[in-house]
Amino acid sequence: MATALHSISSAKSLTHRAQIAAIISSLRPARFRTAVCDLLAHRIPTRWSLYRGLLRDAPSDDVRSRIRTLFQKQKGLRKASTVRMLLARYHKWRDMFAAAKAGDPHSQAIVERYARMVTFRRIKARNDQMAKEMLAWRDKLAKRPILTGVFWRPTVVNGPLPRMTPQPLHISALIAKRRKKREQRMLEMVANRELREDLVREAKFESELARLAKRDGASFEGVFKDKDELWVQHLLDRDKELTATLARDEERARTPFPPKLVEQIMAARRERIANKTRERQRERAGVVLKRTLRRRRQGPPAHILARMSEKEKHMDWVSRGVSEVGYVGMVKKRLGFKLRDPEAYKGEWGRPEERERLDREAVEIEAEVERRRREDDTLRY
Repeated sequence: MATALHSISSAKSLTHRAQIAAIISSLRPARFRTAVCDLLAHRIPTRWSLYRGLLRDAPSDDVRSRIRTLFQKQKGLRKASTVRMLLARYHKWRDMFAAAKAGDPHSQAIVERYARMVTFRRIKARNDQMAKEMLAWRDKLAKRPILTGVFWRPTVVNGPLPRMTPQPLHISALIAKRRKKREQRMLEMVANRELREDLVREAKFESELARLAKRDGASFEGVFKDKDELWVQHLLDRDKELTATLARDEERARTPFPPKLVEQIMAARRERIANKTRERQRERAGVVLKRTLRRRRQGPPAHILARMSEKEKHMDWVSRGVSEVGYVGMVKKRLGFKLRDPEAYKGEWGRPEERERLDREAVEIEAEVERRRREDDTLRY
């Protein structure tokens, strides 16, 4: 009796659970197996009503361009909640554009302000892009390879080339790869040669075993003896390939410079000499260049600097200037520099007949400077 009651109650419970499940399942949102953007119920109204309506009622070309960009950027969205939120926003835009086009003052003010903002952002983005492109171009020009006018002699890993600074990365990578491959080929040739020698020794060993077996009346079948094509031929073929490759490397090292490349390198050499000449002329005119500062910071080697006196250090520092007159010219002459006019530094001393007057005026100027300095110290304290 108890078992029958239990079975009846279980049946009622299962029926009640099925009813509750049917009610709850009807309240669940439908889960599409197809993406929202692929449904015709979404694509047709979005394209032909919303998108075209926004473009038709947009207040300016900049706003139309902005709408095209947004739709193109967001066309791959698959999440239903995100698509629903964006559709609500764009429908609100369409209603606002349509109201502004119909003449609503409030909507027109909002749409005009939005159009100005989009125009400003577009101009700013274009200016930022132009500035980025300009900086990228300047960086490219600063790092572009420049011919130095020096011949890069051919070797087994590179043909005749001009020296460039900075050296292009693909050339460095090519040379490094060829050097590595050449080393691998040479190691492979040595390994093949040793393997062939091992095979020859094995064949001799088996020949001796066959002779002894024949003497004793036993049977013997060798594995390496009389089978050169099976064991050695592929090694010989590979050795020929490696030898031909190394021969091509040697031929590359004997490649002459093409006349056109020689003319190009010589033109770069002439241009470099002209640039250095103009640079030194600017230095003599008083322009402080990068090479000027580098030369001033430079000094004698450490083992020489350690034995120099303070006066010698001062003269070495003065001699690194570009001038050849005055005190600098005098110091350079004492140190044995080759000057264009060794007596030019004496021009600042004046003519011999005016030396007395110049010395007298120098003393008077020094005395006046000292007097003014004392007066200034007195008034200050």
